[in-house]
Amino acid sequence: MKKCRFCPRRLLTKESKDRGYGLRCGRKNGLIPPATPRRARALTPVTPVTTPTVHPGQTAIPIQPQLPTEE
Repeated sequence: MKKCRFCPRRLLTKESKDRGYGLRCGRKNGLIPPATPRRARALTPVTPVTTPTVHPGQTAIPIQPQLPTEE
């Protein structure tokens, strides 16, 4: 039975035993990055654009490249 190096909790998974600390303590101390949500919502709504080159059943998403500005 191996314990976390930061708290008295037992380590149950092989990964946490190899690291020496659990997932909760790893995130709390900044050693493990926070989990990303599986379904992140878009910050700005995407409006569909239909052009002659798009098939009727498809939706085109406009791509607007951002060129670097010289300062």
